[in-house]
Parts: sequence; C-alpha cells; structure tokens
Amino acid sequence: MTTMYDLVIIGAGGGGITAAFEAYRLGAKVALLEEYKIGGECTHSGCVPSKALIDVAKTYHSIDNAQKHGLHSVDVRSGFQFARAMEHVQSIIDGVYAHEQPERFNKLGIDTYINSTGASFVDAHTVEIGGQQIKGEKIIISTGSAPRLLPTDPENPVKMLNNENFWALREQPESIAFLGGGVISAELGQALARFGTNVKIIDRNDRILGAIDPDVSEYLINVFADMGIEMITGANANVCSKNSDRKICIDIEQGEDNKSQLLVDELFVAIGRVPNLHGLNLEAAGIEFTRHGITVDHKMQTSVPHICAVGDVASRAKFSHVANYQAERVVRNLLQAQSNTIDLTALPWAIFTDPEIGHVGVTEAQARETHQGVQTFKVDAATDRFTTDSKKGGFLKIVMDHENRILGATGIGAHAGEWVQCLTLAVKMGLKAEDIADTIFAYPTYAEIVKKSCSRFLRTKL
Repeated sequence: MTTMYDLVIIGAGGGGITAAFEAYRLGAKVALLEEYKIGGECTHSGCVPSKALIDVAKTYHSIDNAQKHGLHSVDVRSGFQFARAMEHVQSIIDGVYAHEQPERFNKLGIDTYINSTGASFVDAHTVEIGGQQIKGEKIIISTGSAPRLLPTDPENPVKMLNNENFWALREQPESIAFLGGGVISAELGQALARFGTNVKIIDRNDRILGAIDPDVSEYLINVFADMGIEMITGANANVCSKNSDRKICIDIEQGEDNKSQLLVDELFVAIGRVPNLHGLNLEAAGIEFTRHGITVDHKMQTSVPHICAVGDVASRAKFSHVANYQAERVVRNLLQAQSNTIDLTALPWAIFTDPEIGHVGVTEAQARETHQGVQTFKVDAATDRFTTDSKKGGFLKIVMDHENRILGATGIGAHAGEWVQCLTLAVKMGLKAEDIADTIFAYPTYAEIVKKSCSRFLRTKL
C-alpha cells in the first residue's frame, strides 16, 4: 500500500529537519526519510563533535596557561587522556541526538522512515525506501554531502581519516598530516596541536584558508606557526603506503626541485565535499544534476517544478544555517504558493579556531569587483573587554561603499563569530556606518568593537 503525503522530505539533516517542522507548523501531512540517523552530518560528524572537541582543547589550553592569569600553574599534560576527551565528545553527540529521535517526530505526526537502503525515486511523485513506496504531492531533497575521498592502492590500502571516521579515534596520534588547508584542517589541527600532537597541514595553494580575506588568514597563519603547526603550501602530495614502522608515507612536491617525504601516524583528508546523489535514481523523476549537485534555480526549484533541493546537495555554500534558511523558504513556496527567492548577500559564517574568525557579506576584493569608491576600515580587537579577559589580538575590518553603506565585514579575535554577527543585519538592511555609530552598545562587551570601528571611521572623515 502506498501512502500519500503533502510533502515528502528526503534526508533528515539540518535542512530536512527544518523543512519537516516548518511543514508541520503549516498543517501539512509530512514524511521524513533518512538512510542513517536523524541529525545528519552536522550532529554526528560535523558541527556538533568538532565544536565539542574545540571546547575541550580551549579548556585544556586555559588550564595549561593558568599562571599567566595569576593562578598556580597546573600540569595538565601528564594526566591527559585523549580517549576520555573523545568519549566526552561522543556524549555531546548523544545528548544532541537524544532530541532528534524518530519517536519525537512520529509523536508530532511527522511520519519518519529510516532504512539503510536509503530513498530512491520511482517516478516524479513516488519514492521508495526499505521496500515501501511513498507518494508526495511535493518533495524536498536534502541529502547533504560527504567528504571527498582519495583513491588508495587496493593491494596496500592506507586508512585515511576524514570528518566521518575521525570521531571513532581513541588513541592520540603522535603526528598527523591534514591534506587540504580549509576550515576542517584549521579547526581540528589546532585542537590536536594543543593536545600535543605534531600537526602538519598540506595545501596546494599558496596559503591555507585561501578563500578568506588575506589579512585574516595571514594573522591566523602566524598564530599557527607560533604553536608549532607546520604549513606546507604550494605542494602536491602523493600518499604512498605504510612503511615497516607503520608510518604513513607522503611524497611532497613543491616545484620541480623541491621534493620531500613525510612520515606520520595518521592522515586526515579534507580536500572538499561531494553531494550525496548515489542511489537517489534522480533520472526516474526527471531531475537534472551534475557532479556538483542537483541543478536548481534561485528558488531552489529543480527541473521538476514540484521538487526542490536544499543544502549541500544543491548549494555551493555548504553551511547548516544555509540549509535551514533555504528549507524554511522552500516549504512556504511549495505549500503556500509563495515566491521566496534565496538571497545570500548577507550570509554570515564563522571558523572556530582560536582566535575565532567571523565574516558576513563580501570581502574587500569582492567589493572592489562590483562597486566604485570602496572604503575599508580596520580596528584592533583591543577594546576594554578584550583587555579584561586577556584576549587582546586580532581585528575587525569593515567594507563600505562610497556612501559608508556596509557591504561586508571580517573579524578575527576572541568570539569574532559572535560580534561580526552584529553586522549581518547591517548588510541585510543596507545600514551605514552612521547607523551603527549612533546605536548604543553595552559596555564592556566584545561586540562593542563593532560600534567603535564605525565611530572611529567616521572621525577620520572629519
């Protein structure tokens, strides 16, 4: 027997969960389909575990530096147990997942189907999972993405870590190499380095975190270098095999005359993400796609009008908050015949290193490509709250047009992901530096740096 629903959602990650709750609130009959566990990559192998481990590393680092704050020194290294730290991370995952159990959704009236076969299209209105066919008047695909893997020699395979299998690790590696110099490598690499692991980050580009503002990445690169993290850039890497000492061999080539070999205990591959399309049988529904993901328009609508796709499977901006934002708007479009478009002009994001990085809107380079008379202003992260907390270091850079309208901002410093967020509304609403300078900010707070940057900028105009 085939069950008919107003909305069928394939994939129960962040976007899928948001879509299910939004549709439920609108009174729709909803089915939520998932291959693994509700919560998706963010809960089980992404945002939640990584931020939990980063918090452990920050606490460890703070205790290790107690003497700098006028406290008695504490030897945390002699008694440190990596396995206990990772078990703590697992407990955080379990705590979040406890609120995402299928029973909760079923109790609300959101029918949940979980089966290891995954969901597969039979036609444009019918999806099969676990041998059961489900029909939907409207359908949303939110299957996310997976880490891009490196091929390995089947006769001499090398086990490589990624953000999915890393969390099962219980023995701390003495040395680790991260292949790819993006966000995952920066966040987890710094955490492991604080625990005492010898960390190397290999990137084919001239610098790690190459997609962000050069001033910001250069600041963090210097922090990493001071910590002893080695960054091998402009490099091509070839994974060889494990030698007699069970070390992983990596051949490094930095130009024709600069070749070397690394020996490490573990290799973490972070060279990008691929959309989860396998097994969906999109052809049966007539849905167009490429290797980059499902093809959608500015409303996240696929080539089949009643089917939309949200999140990593269809978006170049692979953030949980983007998937959630897209899901809310798509549900209203599908169920209420609204015409919400997806506007990422004021997209915020953060990198949870220490110091933290926060960004919203466009970078200085992007602004200069599209605007005349671009202005920038930078202020050091050294207001009173940074001083009282011994967190001085970093800066906020604001990008404005010729009328002082805020186009974007990037900050690096303690809690930068929080205080840069203050400027998201400014970018979204087209506010000017004058609007921020004329707003009251509580003293002393980290966010006060936003007001001070605009006030100081305007004083330079005088």
